[in-house]
Amino acid sequence: MALAANAPRVQHSRMRHAARGLLACLVPFALAAQTPSTPDAVPYVSTAVGVHYGMPLRLSVAAGALIGSRRRNDGMIATIEPGRQGTELSVGYFRMRGLLGSGYSLRGALMRTGDEPWNASPHTTYVGAEVHWMLLFGVGGRVGYFRRASRSVSDPRDHVVSAGISIGA
Repeated sequence: MALAANAPRVQHSRMRHAARGLLACLVPFALAAQTPSTPDAVPYVSTAVGVHYGMPLRLSVAAGALIGSRRRNDGMIATIEPGRQGTELSVGYFRMRGLLGSGYSLRGALMRTGDEPWNASPHTTYVGAEVHWMLLFGVGGRVGYFRRASRSVSDPRDHVVSAGISIGA
């Protein structure tokens, strides 16, 4: 009787070992598929940092990553931006021009406001898009448009325009 009860465990254990063996055989092929054919195809990852002042988050600090190619000055940007009156997550496209830190980025963003945001409802989630531009040495500005995605506790603002000055991402 005890022998019959252990049969499903033994069979399950054998299947698990067979699956692990199959995965171990496939790993070299998966790694070979990830190897780029030319050195230019290797993605370049760099840090993105910035300081922003404006509405609705007031003062905020952004940190994230730039993912692009070594030969071109464009690619994807993803940042998280905690601020005094909320937090923003954004992802989008960036393009840098020249050697003096000028360029722009177009981003989709998700923003959650805090207790006293400027020009927005408190404790509300917004979804929208922003344009960041850097004129010289990463100094520039940004403008965005957001639509409310959650219910507001005290303020019925459905739309928010974000604007501010920025240094970096």
